[in-house]
Amino acid sequence: MMTYACLASASPLPKCNNIANRANLGIAGVITPVLGIGAALGFVSGIGIKFTNIVGVMPFLIIAIGIDDMFILMSGMAGAPSLLNASIEDRMKSMLRTSGISITITSVTDLLAFGVGATSVFLSIRNFCIYTGVAVMFCYINQLFFMCPAICLNEIRTSKRRHYCVCCLEIKERNSEQNSKNPIDKCLSGNIPKTRDDVESFFEKYPKELAVKIHSHIVGKIMICILFTSYLVSSIYGIVYLKQGLLLFNLVSKKSYFHTYTTWDNDYFTVEPPIAICIKNENTYSMNSTQSQISSIMTQAKLDAGIDDTFEINWLTAYKQTPFYDDTTETRFVSGLKSFLSIEPRFTNDIVFSNSKLKIISSKFYIKSLNLKSSSDQGALMERLRELSDNSQLYFFYTPAFIFFEQYVQILPSTLLTVGIAVVVILAVTFIFMPRPLLVIIVASTVISIMVGIFGFMYYWDLTLSSVTMIHLVMSVGFSVDFAVHICHSFLSSRSEKEVLKSALDKSGGPVFNAAFSSLLGIVMLFFSESYIFQSFGKVMLLVISFGLVHAVFFLPLLLDVLMLSMKWKQFETRKTNDEETHLNTTEL
Repeated sequence: MMTYACLASASPLPKCNNIANRANLGIAGVITPVLGIGAALGFVSGIGIKFTNIVGVMPFLIIAIGIDDMFILMSGMAGAPSLLNASIEDRMKSMLRTSGISITITSVTDLLAFGVGATSVFLSIRNFCIYTGVAVMFCYINQLFFMCPAICLNEIRTSKRRHYCVCCLEIKERNSEQNSKNPIDKCLSGNIPKTRDDVESFFEKYPKELAVKIHSHIVGKIMICILFTSYLVSSIYGIVYLKQGLLLFNLVSKKSYFHTYTTWDNDYFTVEPPIAICIKNENTYSMNSTQSQISSIMTQAKLDAGIDDTFEINWLTAYKQTPFYDDTTETRFVSGLKSFLSIEPRFTNDIVFSNSKLKIISSKFYIKSLNLKSSSDQGALMERLRELSDNSQLYFFYTPAFIFFEQYVQILPSTLLTVGIAVVVILAVTFIFMPRPLLVIIVASTVISIMVGIFGFMYYWDLTLSSVTMIHLVMSVGFSVDFAVHICHSFLSSRSEKEVLKSALDKSGGPVFNAAFSSLLGIVMLFFSESYIFQSFGKVMLLVISFGLVHAVFFLPLLLDVLMLSMKWKQFETRKTNDEETHLNTTEL
């Protein structure tokens, strides 16, 4: 990522402008978020919040955000008035007036998205969001007090015509003819940049020019519409078939015995966990009413579609079929039961006697579920059994598998609630910085579209909705709004220019592309990991960045361009009507 940042920041090779070269800023741009990561790890650990394994993916996200901010700041400086006509202070003001606002919006929205995620009921999600939110804050502070001073120092070096690599070497300006003759002169030549074109590299210049060419032709616009329709249909299909739940063998290495056994067991054997019917309080088991009530509970539970009605483990029924059974009094009932347990020790753990050994204070009976491998069926069974026992003070249902069924029930509403709150908060902040209701609606539509794509394409990546991927989805809300805000802010600042689309993509197209591509370089490394957490994070991040880039470069500019053209057409029609009325009144007069 640092190598790419340096290459993308360097001046074009044919020109070899050693004064305008910004390669050193690429190094500073990567160091900036790394310092933020170190500060966050130290601070949050220092206040006592535990480091969980999922926090290990945080550096990839923060470096991606930091590099994004770096390219935006450098684009703002490239678009500022030339050093030949303006002072360094004026150029810094111009950069912070445009790009500074943009990175502030994205940093605040990211911070608030993780702040909302920190309210999750899942501890791992809470800790991840706290660590990452604090890292975003430190990264933003470093952009202001480390990256911006680095840019200022680079401007001072440029104004003094010093070599970008050997800063003590002052370079005399030479014209292009002299530079082309001598290679040595070429390495020791340069000039103060006059326009954006003098400092932008190949990676910044040509991707946005390609995007502008696609938008300038009707065929390109039609292809964008077809691509968006296909994307939306595929996403909705994936959402319909997206599964919930976390398979435990995904949390360990594929080489482990647990992974091998669990995969084998899941492929060849059924999933039929026994479910305990737990009688909570002390009861008189010798009474017919108590026995009838227990029998009724067992019968009702077996009527459920997910319960095997041919299976039960019932110590009371087994006891009644032996000569030890005596229900004349509770004392004799208990005495006979003890004699029964001496020859049937398998029921010993199902009965708890009082200290006096004369009463039963609690007991258990067992039923069994059918072969339910679908997480939705497992979660639905747990909820139905809980509804059956909610109104009773006598019993409740439990099996260790409910620990996993629990997330199948809670993960979807918890994810939708957390993501929904994050989107609302982010849009509120966006409106504060860009008080244009139409732009806020467009940003909201873009974020929702990206989130729909992420949810849908998780199905194609063979990912499930779980506590692990929920972290990635909460992260996606803040990250997906970044590209949309940069493009909308560029359109807003370019609205008075003639070619709005070209000007907006000229300001933000290059930084958005380079931020996305440099982030992808780091994320690709996650695919070589054996950890499911890292692999799933890499897959979701790949979706976020890819969809965010496509929306920012193709879908969103097309929408904004159409809206601006329609607004200009309305203004033209209004002006034309007014002119005709004026002409008519003048003629009548």
